[in-house]
Amino acid sequence: MPVYSKDRKITQIQYIVTAQKLQHAIISFTMNENRFPKKWRYMIVQDIILKASELVDNAIAANSIYPNTEERLQLRKKYLQQAAINAYQLVNKFEVAEKVVVSDDGKKKVNANSLSNISSLLFDEINLLKGSYQNAKIIKQ
Repeated sequence: MPVYSKDRKITQIQYIVTAQKLQHAIISFTMNENRFPKKWRYMIVQDIILKASELVDNAIAANSIYPNTEERLQLRKKYLQQAAINAYQLVNKFEVAEKVVVSDDGKKKVNANSLSNISSLLFDEINLLKGSYQNAKIIKQ
């Protein structure tokens, strides 16, 4: 039975879905020649895409661990925390890109307006990861 979008609730694994959306948005944005000329691809873009991939990998790893013991719960929290760290690192990398990447005529190629979708997804992801970390608990069988 379909559910209207206004009635949908956030799922427990929404942080994975958001991380994957973020990864796709970042790859599309950074591989755009108008935003990042080729001379910046190796220095900045490669690192940004790698961080986005690490974020998705850590989110998936956290979800793959069933926290039925204290050790497994701590491992899950470790991956959630690492994913949040990756998200904060991405924020920093985009701040650097905003300041550094300019066209040959001196105009900024990356600005706050062009990053609005990515920054929205990033901060949503950070909040989802924090919530999942705080709500993580041992699940009895």
